Amino acid sequence: MPGVTGTLRDVTSISAPSGAEERKVTRIGDWVAPPSQRRVADGEYAKMADGEGQAASCIKYAAESVVARVPVLGWLPHYKWKQDFFYDFIGGATIALICLVQTLAHAAIATTNVIQGPYCAFVPPFVYAMLGTSPHASISSGAIAAILIADQLQYFHDINERTELASLLALISGMWLVTMGLCKAAYLVRFLSQSLISGFVTGGSVLIIEGQLKNLLGLVNMRHGVGFIDTGMALWDALPQTNVVGLVLGLSMMGVLQLMMWLKKYTTAALKKQGPHPSWMKPAKLLSEMKELVLVAISTTFAYVTAQMYGETILPVVGEIPPGLPPFKPPYDLPASRTMLETHYRLQEFIMGGFLVALTSFLTTYATSKKQALHHGYQIDASQEMFALGMAGTCGSFFGSLTPSGSLSRTSLASEVGVKTQMSGLMKIVVVGTSLSFLTPVLYYLPKAALAAIILRSTWTLVDFKTARELWNAWKPSKLGGMKRDAVVWWISFFLTIFLGVLYGIGSAVLFSLLMIVRDAAMPRVVTLGQIESLGNIWRDSEVWSEGRTFPGILVIEFRGPLSFASADWFQEELERKRLSSPDQVEIMVLSFGSVHDLDKTAIEMLRELLTEWRQRNVSCIIADAKSRVRLLLEQYFAKADKKNKAPLLDQPAFMISVDDAVQLAKRMLSKRGRQISCYNARDDSGIEARLRGSQGWRGSGANLAAAAPRTGQESASAMEQGRSDWQRANSTEK
Repeated sequence: MPGVTGTLRDVTSISAPSGAEERKVTRIGDWVAPPSQRRVADGEYAKMADGEGQAASCIKYAAESVVARVPVLGWLPHYKWKQDFFYDFIGGATIALICLVQTLAHAAIATTNVIQGPYCAFVPPFVYAMLGTSPHASISSGAIAAILIADQLQYFHDINERTELASLLALISGMWLVTMGLCKAAYLVRFLSQSLISGFVTGGSVLIIEGQLKNLLGLVNMRHGVGFIDTGMALWDALPQTNVVGLVLGLSMMGVLQLMMWLKKYTTAALKKQGPHPSWMKPAKLLSEMKELVLVAISTTFAYVTAQMYGETILPVVGEIPPGLPPFKPPYDLPASRTMLETHYRLQEFIMGGFLVALTSFLTTYATSKKQALHHGYQIDASQEMFALGMAGTCGSFFGSLTPSGSLSRTSLASEVGVKTQMSGLMKIVVVGTSLSFLTPVLYYLPKAALAAIILRSTWTLVDFKTARELWNAWKPSKLGGMKRDAVVWWISFFLTIFLGVLYGIGSAVLFSLLMIVRDAAMPRVVTLGQIESLGNIWRDSEVWSEGRTFPGILVIEFRGPLSFASADWFQEELERKRLSSPDQVEIMVLSFGSVHDLDKTAIEMLRELLTEWRQRNVSCIIADAKSRVRLLLEQYFAKADKKNKAPLLDQPAFMISVDDAVQLAKRMLSKRGRQISCYNARDDSGIEARLRGSQGWRGSGANLAAAAPRTGQESASAMEQGRSDWQRANSTEK
């Protein structure tokens, strides 16, 4: 029968009634009717030549590729204006108002002009709405990204230079993300472990708190400090200049923020319960979500009123902010950027810092977006998200923006206010653009102490000493599976971030983590197994389960890791060490390969050398739990005789056998050699060991076991308690 090609799969044949004409399907999935049924004039079906079919297929593939890279072309033509536009507009406007205040604070964290923060909420959200795949992601500035930006800018004393270089850094990090997105390199963020991120964020939060004490205390003439210690000394020297009014206002605003956070927690919990709810509760919850906006309104009003009363401001304020939309300026053409590019001063550190900023901003953005995607039941493309965020940063840098990032609080709020699509991002530019054009004169009276209060209160939630405490407590039972590595990574990241900077802190922690991964690959665990009768005769690590049953002449070993060129020598050395240190002469080695997923040429040659040496010493080997490719390689290289060996190096009936089966096979082999099998140096965990020894029923085939089995009530209860203890231990400690 003729072959038929479909869109999704190839079908070898198709049935048709006798006398029916042959029917064909083109490669792009369009069914072509038999000639007798074709009516070209009616536009129903027309035969498509092979060349036309291939061209159509190419066009379709190209169109799908374009839509995948520019998702707005996919969702905008099908946008439900009546159902979704209202929610997108309200949600986008609400988040935009919050962004205006938060971005001012983030710009202060990044130590740049505060207007650069709102610039980050103008172009980047628009670009992300065109290219991103998450409808709930809120793209503008972020606290963690601001920490990294401030770390790169700390060596430049002039705030205008730092502002211009921040745009250049946004361009560099954006280009990094675009490149990695096109290369589908989103997996690189996996090298930033949770312990590393927690340590770095906590260390960065300490730096933020120290840096914002200047604004909280109203220290106008404080010198610029570089690093944690130098900044601390500068704060100490300028302490007599403290502005008491600004300090009191800042502390008061921190109290207001705390009250608003309690209100949010209370209303959120109350609204989750069954109604009816008081009419004020939902507005109160929304007001608590916009707590930063409320604080700005209160503090700005206070500064304006006192300025009118005394003729001048009595506390430091933000001051003049240029009104209007951000102008188009290539970031590489700004004076500070040209100087860096010409002199190469800290250019290399800037490029590497941009890579770190790119990875961290993507990690925070993707993590928050992924959480909402799981909650709402849709998927996001990690590589496309990386590309979209990179394009947002790259385009934003030409309009004076910081490196954009996502925000957990804003993304969660987008879900709560009912955002439906990426259209909400397009709505943000309307609100932000209007605010930049008409509301910037109002921000003239925004007290710096109020801005510091917002930053300090939000930064305090980023301090994560709880993770450090958990890791330290988990370190204590080191022999039972502690978390030494994670604890060391946390403290390396924390201390080096504080004293040497974020780049060195994260870089050193990543390097340490990679070295540990290499060590794991080169030196996996090799453990001796013993049989635990109370848990169903399963085999467990003898170091943890000291009562595990072992058999003279048989040594059961489990290799827990990859067996490759990196670990081959280690594997061989550990096997020989355990064999030679055994209290009884080992005649049969049982190797459990359940954790070995692959073998390379080096490992195969090592096994050949080891098995040949063991054969010369009359030591046999049985391999258990070999799976898939490992089993096939073992059968290919060791289950058949070769030129050097007249008999196979591994003489066993099968390789897909359990450890129990392998031990039984080893017992039969020893029995043929005339050796009796018994336990040695192993406590019988069933509680009948003494009676077995007394009846000599343990040896041989297990005769007289029935006679030794009966127990008294007290013995049964004791055995049950021992079994319960073993079960708890099996579920709480290392196997």
